[in-house]
Amino acid sequence: MDANTFELSLEQQFQLQCLQQEFQDLEREQVIDYLLDTMQQIMARDNLIRDLMKNDLF
Repeated sequence: MDANTFELSLEQQFQLQCLQQEFQDLEREQVIDYLLDTMQQIMARDNLIRDLMKNDLF
């Protein structure tokens, strides 16, 4: 696996900085809701990838 695989691209770094600035203006509860929604999306994506790999479609 390439060493750069886990590094963020410049565009991803920029998106992360934008999110960080957005979070500064949010209430704690809003940040927690956003985090939980994001985790749910990541888990769903992981399930999709796992299913595709299991069925040799990936």
